[in-house]
Amino acid sequence: NEIIQKHCKNNDDESNVKMETECDKIDILLNNAGVMAPPQRTSTAQGLELQFGTNHVGHHMFTRLLLPYMNDEGRVVTVASTAHEFGQLDFSNLNYEDDKTDRGYSAWGAYGQSKLANILFAKGLSDKLKDNGSAIRAVSLHPGVIATNLWRYSPKWAMPFLNAIVADKNVQQGAATNVFSCLVDSSEFKGGEYLKDCGVVDPNSQGQDELGTLRGKLWDATEEMIREKGFEMPSELL
Repeated sequence: NEIIQKHCKNNDDESNVKMETECDKIDILLNNAGVMAPPQRTSTAQGLELQFGTNHVGHHMFTRLLLPYMNDEGRVVTVASTAHEFGQLDFSNLNYEDDKTDRGYSAWGAYGQSKLANILFAKGLSDKLKDNGSAIRAVSLHPGVIATNLWRYSPKWAMPFLNAIVADKNVQQGAATNVFSCLVDSSEFKGGEYLKDCGVVDPNSQGQDELGTLRGKLWDATEEMIREKGFEMPSELL
């Protein structure tokens, strides 16, 4: 078995297209790229709000391109966050564009939206995999609050406080739920679960999306967004 780590440009979906041609068969796909709370609205190369584009849209496209290469009992793990609890999906203006609505950009609001999207993506993907008779499992997780360069946009004076008070895990501990979600026996999952501290927990009510309407709407909006930016998506899921 081989672990392949690929660095894709956070703000360039061309990296996803190039990555597709380098794959053979994949057992586990871990969507871990992320950016958090830039103080001003920043855009990807395609004009998407940086956090929504990097944390959600890029993962959605990356996964869709690689699904045909996954083994029959493979797994897709997407790193979300408890920050989903302060996220809201505004489908009239997912990218905080000034000329669309009066939705003002909020660094943490945009981050929360992208993390809620991660959870809903895992659930939506799980639904579609089941509909296709696939045994591939899709889950999401909260790794913990970890003092890494994800906090690069925070003021330097705040870093000692973050390290001492806010962070609840070191890097090794923060990787534990990622590794667990990737390697635990597939019988532990039905698909769409959200994990924290190496166990399944419930996200907030939006993340649970019991009727499935929110994740379905997000899936369709994301696919349309990708097509509008000039990228072709596979016509079939697998």
